[in-house]
This record gives sequence, C-alpha cells and structure tokens, in this order.
Amino acid sequence: MVQACARVLESRGYAGLSTNAIAEVAGVSIGSVYEYFPGKDAIVARLAEGMLRDVTTLLQGRLALTDSRNDLNSAMRYLLGAVYALMCKNRTLLRVLVFQVPYLHQLPATKQLEIELQQVLMTGLQHTRQQYSLSARQHTLYLMTTSVAGTLMHLVLVAPPAMDPDGILDALADKMAAWLVEG
Repeated sequence: MVQACARVLESRGYAGLSTNAIAEVAGVSIGSVYEYFPGKDAIVARLAEGMLRDVTTLLQGRLALTDSRNDLNSAMRYLLGAVYALMCKNRTLLRVLVFQVPYLHQLPATKQLEIELQQVLMTGLQHTRQQYSLSARQHTLYLMTTSVAGTLMHLVLVAPPAMDPDGILDALADKMAAWLVEG
C-alpha cells in the first residue's frame, strides 16, 4: 500500500491521492487499506519514514567505506554523490512531497532527517578524527546538514538545466571539508 501511495503521488499528485486510489493501485479492497492505516496521510507518513530509512542506510553504508578514501574532500564527495543519486532516483516523488504535501515539515520523519544527518556526520568524525584531525561544534554540524540538505534539494528539484551537478557537488564537498577542518 505504501508503494501504491508512492505511485499515485507520482502520477496524480497529492490532490489525486485518496485511499480509494491507493486501494485501486495496490489491488486491494478499501477495507484492507483502512485495516492498516487510518487514512491517506498515515500512508504518506509511512512513505516518508521509508525514504528516511533509505537515506540513513545509504549514508551509513557509504560512511563505512570512507576510511579507504585518501582525503577528506573525496570522502565528502563520495557521500554527497550517493545522496544526490538517491534523490535523483526519487525526483518525481520528492517533488510532490516537498511542493504539494502541506504537512510534510510536521512529520516525525522529516524532523528526524536533520538529526540523522547530524548523527552520520558525528559518526564520520569519530571514524576519521585521527586520520584527519577534525573537530566540529554543534553549530557547524547544523550549518553543514542544513546547507547540504538545502543545496541537494534545490539541485535535484529546481536547478536550471544548464547547472553542472558535479561542479556543485565538488564545491559542496570542499566546503564541508573546510568546515570540518576549521571546526
């Protein structure tokens, strides 16, 4: 039902989302939908939670591989590239969620995303502290996570077609590395 919700959002937008549409696309009865979810908004919330899990799993998996990178900028670029690719893969759905779902910012998964991003950065710092001699204060981590999230979101959803994603990701990786070195 959650995947059916994603397909309806991608094809019809939030205005076209209903429990009946979800049931139809999922190939189940409307009663089955209500057996598991109180309404369409609960399914959207579950979808957002799943997307958060995907990002977190991806980042943690990539983070485990960053120790083999020869420099901090390469490690940052590696992480950014992975998140960017995942966002591009889900571009249509992400566009609907961000621009059409009025309560997206209130979902626990949305609030949890910033915390998860900061946690990934802290874990990365702990893994690489000796190799790179890094330290970062809480406000630096906040700037990093919000800047990265905003930049990637804009790059995936509304950047002009002539924009060079690789150049932006390279510059963002350089900035992240600089923030970590400066503390």
